[in-house]
Amino acid sequence: FLPAPFPSRYLYPQSTLSLNGRIDDQFQAEYLSFASTPSLPSTPLEMDNDTPPVNEISRRSSARPSLRRSAILTQMDIEKKKEETISGSFDESTISDWEDGILTINSILIQGSPLYDTLTEHQKAGLIKVQQILLREDADKSKHVPVQLNATRKCDVYRTYLMSEYAGIKEVSRPKPKWSTIVNSSIFCRRLSASIKEPNRKVSYEPEEWTKLAPDTKRKLARLLSLDSLSRWTFDIFELNKLTDGKALLFMGWAILCSPHAQNTMEASLATEGVPFPSVDHVGYCFIENLNISQCTLCNFLRSIEGDYNDNPYHNNIHGADVIQSVHSILTGIDETYFGNISQLESFSILLAAAIHDVNHPGRNNSFQMNKTTDDAVLHNNKSVLENMHLASAFSRIMGSSKDANLNFFEFMSKDQVSICRALIIDAVLHTDMSKHFSFFTKMKKFHMIKKETPEKMIGSEILPFILHLADISNQARSLPTAVEWTDRCLREFFEQGDEEKELGLPISPLCCRSETKRAESQIGFIKYVVQPSFILLGEMIPKVAEELCPIIESNLEFWCSEAKTYEGAI
Repeated sequence: FLPAPFPSRYLYPQSTLSLNGRIDDQFQAEYLSFASTPSLPSTPLEMDNDTPPVNEISRRSSARPSLRRSAILTQMDIEKKKEETISGSFDESTISDWEDGILTINSILIQGSPLYDTLTEHQKAGLIKVQQILLREDADKSKHVPVQLNATRKCDVYRTYLMSEYAGIKEVSRPKPKWSTIVNSSIFCRRLSASIKEPNRKVSYEPEEWTKLAPDTKRKLARLLSLDSLSRWTFDIFELNKLTDGKALLFMGWAILCSPHAQNTMEASLATEGVPFPSVDHVGYCFIENLNISQCTLCNFLRSIEGDYNDNPYHNNIHGADVIQSVHSILTGIDETYFGNISQLESFSILLAAAIHDVNHPGRNNSFQMNKTTDDAVLHNNKSVLENMHLASAFSRIMGSSKDANLNFFEFMSKDQVSICRALIIDAVLHTDMSKHFSFFTKMKKFHMIKKETPEKMIGSEILPFILHLADISNQARSLPTAVEWTDRCLREFFEQGDEEKELGLPISPLCCRSETKRAESQIGFIKYVVQPSFILLGEMIPKVAEELCPIIESNLEFWCSEAKTYEGAI
């Protein structure tokens, strides 16, 4: 059944095997065992009556491309993996068992591969069925975890953290802590919806916080909050917080969600005060008129949300504002050739989800809530405790018995719009639960494989929650000084949690022990297994991410590796 010599990991030709320099004996043994099972006989057998031949399966699947074609990587994909393996740039340790299985089966089923002609029609049909099974949701969380991370059994606090926080797999019953381009915006906004209208320049609203600023501060702020500046990945969120006297989330929400009217209002205000400022023809989202939203009411809501962000080192209003800007910046890079039209309502929903996604965060993660049996843990039955709390806190302001009419920006939307908006926000915020990271990552890999093999385009409800999730963990995709600042803030919050856990007699969560946690090592695993693979995947869908963000992540990883070596040398 198997030709000799047996090819390497993904059944590449012998020339590739010689360059790789090894044969995976374990894989060979497993495959021989698989090939000898009754379901896949090693000798030609007459196919069962209920098993259609491969050409019939192909014919049927052409009518349903997501069933057959979505599972098969193209020859180009296989060749790319082959080239990466030869050059040494492909790191097998960062792929999961699920992807390993898909790649292996794909390479076998490509016509011309070493094994394709040796298979019977029954065996080919069986492998296709295995592909379909792999593309379904897998209840075994460990199958989505990178192989090297999953295989390591060393009792390591950093591995324990990654497994518990991003895979939802607890080991030794230890609770987990929470981790928390310049693009032409006018082209992006015109692409968002064919129904976008020209902005009504008479629409004007000045938040009271803006009116109290000094003229020079207004001038700096108007420049910082221009649509061009907001679209840049290099945006300085800490400078915004400084200029707004700690009101970063309100001003960020106003500038993006109320664009282009916010920019027009800032320019008009400066002109009235005689402050020189260049006039620009802004074309923004235009949510105000297209979704029939009151600027004043929306800003009241944002002000209320910001007021309930606690003064934590990391999970605070600055982080909320940062995630809004990150989502917006990534959205500006969306390419129509891959994505279908993302509607105004979807764009508004994901940006608003970014604003509320950590409101009322107590600075203590989900594991702490469950271990202490807090009211929130009891209320939400230990299921995404904080994420459910954030959502309930936000929506209770505008819905239910305690709603405030002054905050209800839903007031003039249709019932269908409200329902769609709320559903998308709930789905997106629940996906910021880090314990679901690896399974969510695998799900997006499936979507990506399906979409690139079919004419279907990815829709907003598929990609937007993933964009929010990555924006939430994008600190290590920022410039090095910003990445270091966020790292220090995050660890400070972790250590405060660890101190309280020690005082309460609770298990100290991974990375929350001051004496054990090393700053550099905490970031190396986080980047290698969580951040970098995720942004590489997003970069395959959004070129801006691959071109601008991924190189920064690689550079920051090198920095942390260097710091770790320096620390070890000092010891």
